[in-house]
Amino acid sequence: MSKSLSLKIFFIACLIGILGQPLLALSTQDSPGKDYILGPGDVIEIRVWENDDLNRTVEVSYEGSFSFPFIGKIRAAGLNLFMLENELKKKLADGYLVSPQVTIKITDYVHKKVFLHGEVKKPGSHVIKGKTHLLAVISDAGGFTDEVGETIVIVTPGSEESKNAPSLPNTRDGNKLLTVEIAKLISGKANQAIFLAPGDSIYVSKAEGVFVTGEVKKPGKVKWESHMTVRQAISLAGGPTDKGAPGRTKILRIKDEIENEISPDMSDRVLPGDIIKVPESYF
Repeated sequence: MSKSLSLKIFFIACLIGILGQPLLALSTQDSPGKDYILGPGDVIEIRVWENDDLNRTVEVSYEGSFSFPFIGKIRAAGLNLFMLENELKKKLADGYLVSPQVTIKITDYVHKKVFLHGEVKKPGSHVIKGKTHLLAVISDAGGFTDEVGETIVIVTPGSEESKNAPSLPNTRDGNKLLTVEIAKLISGKANQAIFLAPGDSIYVSKAEGVFVTGEVKKPGKVKWESHMTVRQAISLAGGPTDKGAPGRTKILRIKDEIENEISPDMSDRVLPGDIIKVPESYF
């Protein structure tokens, strides 16, 4: 990927970070449901009805617990909100309150991870908080490599339990897939703002290639792009040598394990895996 394109991604990510900050605030996100799995760093608000002195806002410690009046330390990590409400009700009813009513909501999300794979300079897990724009994560990962392809697939896992590890790009277990065209993403022409959620797995595709051989200045593999023509592929290989005869170029194309030799026009499109052969001139 060119330096100018990498800089463009960086500045767009910075702009999102400045102008889009309210979009990342909890107040504009979808509130987590009762099936949200708590973990260290989550901040929760506990309300015990008709017992205002017991109302608390607490943070789940790195050990996964917090302290509460009468009860002492209580384990929260690994429980969803509904389970924790029931646990508090049970413990408060054990000699302290009669039929306690407890409600819990999240006031701040824990820093959680997304998993970045493929053609970025720093693949692996990346920490986010709540929803974060896709370009911001790519910028944090150092940008795309020179071998980046044309699409990104985002996998949103189908269950809370699946958010702690990368999810494969399939629809099993209720996973949801979203395919994003990189060119549209960078130009701002994507159909929607692409924000990530904790647990998402992002797969950045690798560019496919064509092979240009014979009388060209830089024979070898060149990066394929959609709508690429024979002329463009030869140009990326440095153009024909003084001995080259581009007008007699042949394409070796393999389809269904059968080799076919094609005599193309310079404006014909090439396909991934094509072998373009520029012969030597007769004279």
